Amino acid sequence: MRGILLVNLGTPASYHKADVRKFIGEMLSDPYVTGLSAQLSSLLAWKFIAPLSAERSASKYKLIWRKEEPLISPLLYHMQQLATTLERKKNIAVEIAMRYGEPDVMHAFRELERKCPLLHEVVVFPLYPHYAQSTTETMKEAIGRIFFSHPHSFRLRFVEPYYNHPAFIQALADRARPYLPDIDKLVFTYHSLPVKQVESAWRKGKEYDYVYQLKETNNLICKNVGIDPHDTFLFYSSQRGNKWLKPFLNTDIGDLPKLGWKKVAVMAPGFPVDNLETLYDIDIEARRLFMEAGGDRFVFIPSLNHQESWVEAIWKIVERS
Repeated sequence: MRGILLVNLGTPASYHKADVRKFIGEMLSDPYVTGLSAQLSSLLAWKFIAPLSAERSASKYKLIWRKEEPLISPLLYHMQQLATTLERKKNIAVEIAMRYGEPDVMHAFRELERKCPLLHEVVVFPLYPHYAQSTTETMKEAIGRIFFSHPHSFRLRFVEPYYNHPAFIQALADRARPYLPDIDKLVFTYHSLPVKQVESAWRKGKEYDYVYQLKETNNLICKNVGIDPHDTFLFYSSQRGNKWLKPFLNTDIGDLPKLGWKKVAVMAPGFPVDNLETLYDIDIEARRLFMEAGGDRFVFIPSLNHQESWVEAIWKIVERS
């Protein structure tokens, strides 16, 4: 029997400074994320970056945290709902795990074995559809290391990047379509990456080419919803330096009203589940910048989260793999 493991980057346990500091430290001490040595990554993360950025990041997390009891991060909430819905609709054991933070991979493995004593295969489904060293590679390395540290009765199968899978594109198009009437431009935004890291990957081919993959996603969405790609813009967010993929959402989206495009809809196809980068960076910060620059209408298109079309898309992608 099979089980499915839905994997995401992670979330702080709470919006309090100590938990946010711990999350940032864990994530930025990962050499797959920083591109630096493990020792230098750990030193910079725990001694400098996490202590200096925790308070500011905590204030952002507090703004997006779900307020109903129990208090929970949007990412964790939507992943739990997604797993529950997929498990119920497809009659298959499903668990979630985070690369950093909780619930961790070992806990997810144990829960899948508890739910399914005859488990023979776990399909690992990453909640990031495009290849990147800082997501795809670190996820595979961490899960493989944990898997081989203890004997298991099941094998692992990883779902490869699904940026152009028809079911994924259809789910995105279905999600976006109601938000598209009466806009000047559709804005796509993705997590920025160091240019050096991107260039190193694309030399290996399209299956590693982050920019090619996200542009292919954009073009396929446009074709599905009937928008000319020339009526779209591409921005990048969460950069930690100038030598990262540009243009930057948090500095350049304010240029659009000056160019005459005052009504935009913004979506982040690289994030199937809403998180800090969608709910704060887009729906709060980019909205503020755009409107203060003279914009008339800013429409935020939510992530797929646990929409029924996304549940069906995951199943089709798993079946294909």
